[in-house]
Amino acid sequence: MKFFNLFSKKQPKGKSGFFKPKAKVQMFRYPSIEAPEINQGELSRLVRNIEPDRANKILRHQARSISTAVSLASGFFDMIDSEVLGEQGFILDIATKNKDLNTKIQNAFWRWQEDCCIYGVYDFEDYEELTLNALYRDGEAFIRLVRGETLKMELISAESIDSDYTDESKFIFYGIEKQSKFSLTPVRYFVKRDHNERIGIEAKDVIHIRKPMIAEQTRGNSKLATAIFDIHQKDKFKKAELNRARLASEMTGFYTQKDEGGIGGIAPEFDEETGELTNESAKIDLPENVETGTMRYLDAGIEPKFIDPHNPTNIEFFLKSTNQEVARSLGISYATLTGDLREVNYSSIRQGTTSERRGFKRVQNFLRRKMHNAIFKEWLKIELLMNRISPKEYGEILDHFSFKPQGWEYIDPNKEVSANAKAIECGFKTRIEVLREKGIEYDTYLDELEKEKQIVQKLQEIEKIRKGNSGRE
Repeated sequence: MKFFNLFSKKQPKGKSGFFKPKAKVQMFRYPSIEAPEINQGELSRLVRNIEPDRANKILRHQARSISTAVSLASGFFDMIDSEVLGEQGFILDIATKNKDLNTKIQNAFWRWQEDCCIYGVYDFEDYEELTLNALYRDGEAFIRLVRGETLKMELISAESIDSDYTDESKFIFYGIEKQSKFSLTPVRYFVKRDHNERIGIEAKDVIHIRKPMIAEQTRGNSKLATAIFDIHQKDKFKKAELNRARLASEMTGFYTQKDEGGIGGIAPEFDEETGELTNESAKIDLPENVETGTMRYLDAGIEPKFIDPHNPTNIEFFLKSTNQEVARSLGISYATLTGDLREVNYSSIRQGTTSERRGFKRVQNFLRRKMHNAIFKEWLKIELLMNRISPKEYGEILDHFSFKPQGWEYIDPNKEVSANAKAIECGFKTRIEVLREKGIEYDTYLDELEKEKQIVQKLQEIEKIRKGNSGRE
């Protein structure tokens, strides 16, 4: 072994005769960890994390205030409803081989949607909108299912699930009881009716819809959480600037005295007890209103001072940059959030809209998985128990149902239709894919073509009769 190590460099020995260990090689450096002292205080605040469940209540209250107090935030929720749910919400589609069964179930579910509320107040489309808004504003939605001869629904506010109720000995965390301390499976949800009363609802009767940040999270946090501070600061800044501009426009100027102690050479005298002016000769008539094209005479010693108009220079840049950051945190484009299309062209709006719609599709798929599929399965189970469908039909429907969300219109119909036609011709796309992108079911499309075919045949018959009558004449 020593022979093969003749040319290897010997390690240096220390004073004690032992070999010195090699210095460890630093493979990575992190500037945030090795920051200078001037930045260490600021960076240390990033380490002070808060448990997501503890922030749930505060963020929910802040988001609810922002959603009604700020115009852009209020408009954001209207936009989300229209983009995700569209005009009709999600449409049930049954695709078994039995067309009569498909029509029967679709019609039965449509009738149930009109009368699904336990209180008879809302329909299913209302619940879709309320759930979507709660998911974005509160970070979570709770749907209670009431089973009887038919299924009934109730939307429980996130505020009603007691976030302050935690009892680790009973495995209750933030109003939700779990199977064990480290389990994620819910057992019971506690709804507060007043300050001293809570009602427990079995977990099997509640659909808890949320998008957690971490796997161990019990409650959900508002989608507005990262944008709340920016939205609030921008709104306060804008209102302050508007108030300053309004004050400057309403207050033209003021008067000052050139010589202290007197106006027009007459010294004012005041009562020592009341502080009122005693010598009437010291009083002067100062104009409070100004009219265009008129001049007023002022006594000696009076000088008018005019207020410079308030013209902030950087307010537009600040508002725009803040709105861009807020839009990014909400997963939408700046143009969609603000409606500002001044700097938009076809390429930029297509890129922004494409990315935006991918996000909307993810929200649609999330709602379909967590809300629509779960509710339909419960409804179908009751239909089976009430003998309104057979076990065989139940199995077929369960394997062949889906909810179709809305699609979107083309940004540039001419270009996109031509591109789809070319993709179909080359085999890169199928007609079903193109229809799915538009939110149109293939079976529905075929049915509409069949109806259109009948219309064309009728028009041809009318045209044939018209030509026959004209030939006789």
